Amino acid sequence: MKFIYVDESGARDQGDVFVMCGLMVDAYKLRKKTEDFDKMLAAMFAKHPGTRNDLKTSRFINGGGGWNQVPADERKQFLTDLCDLAIDNGGKIFGIGLSFAAFDAAIAAGHGHPFGNSHWLASATFTACLVQKKMQGVKNSKGLTVVIMDDNKREMPVLSDAIHKADPWFDGLYQVQGRKRKKTVWIERAADDRFDHIVDTAFAVKSDHSSLVQVADAICYVYRRHIELLTVAEAWAGEKAYYAGLVQRLERSREKIGRTPDVAATKFFEQARHREWQL
Repeated sequence: MKFIYVDESGARDQGDVFVMCGLMVDAYKLRKKTEDFDKMLAAMFAKHPGTRNDLKTSRFINGGGGWNQVPADERKQFLTDLCDLAIDNGGKIFGIGLSFAAFDAAIAAGHGHPFGNSHWLASATFTACLVQKKMQGVKNSKGLTVVIMDDNKREMPVLSDAIHKADPWFDGLYQVQGRKRKKTVWIERAADDRFDHIVDTAFAVKSDHSSLVQVADAICYVYRRHIELLTVAEAWAGEKAYYAGLVQRLERSREKIGRTPDVAATKFFEQARHREWQL
């Protein structure tokens, strides 16, 4: 069994970039991984007792509030170490980066999408499809993947329904190829094998109750800020190179969707993605 902890970064009133990412951990590594992150976070929170035990990465790394009492170089090293620990010993990253402008254009273009105009649901279901695509290809894979999201009271019930009902619209994102009459074809999905590598509901947890959700927040912010800095000025000297270096580290462990059939779902997400994000 595997667990994937998912969070997001970005909002329409903050810019054009929205990133949702999850960190996947094997069940037998979960206790050790959680323990390591708990210790890291506890040690950093102890440096500023007035800060609540919930790492909001944008505030932390930019020295917001009481975090300005922790030297900038120390904060930067902490975030670097956090990213390194996330992908150490087989940690995998799944997710998507959207442009709000591109997402709105994809919505206007139609494509028959089943999630209305919710970028959160679009990103969450894409991430679930990406998990399904990769896990169904793992030989001797045992158990299902449990999806744990940072709590979103309005959208979570809809996401759980989406995973349980498994709308065929998403099939193309995780279809596999096979041979039929000596030709390579895309094998049609059936009701009993849609999202069959994922527990058929999603679970929500408050970020301050889970160090791994806080790590997912950090990963999301790193990707988001890296993309933003490709078109905006640095807030501090060396910021662009710093995030580029972190993304270079993380990219080695980020899973991508790979080849897919040319269907409405793949067309939609190809249009909605940020141009700097490879699906």
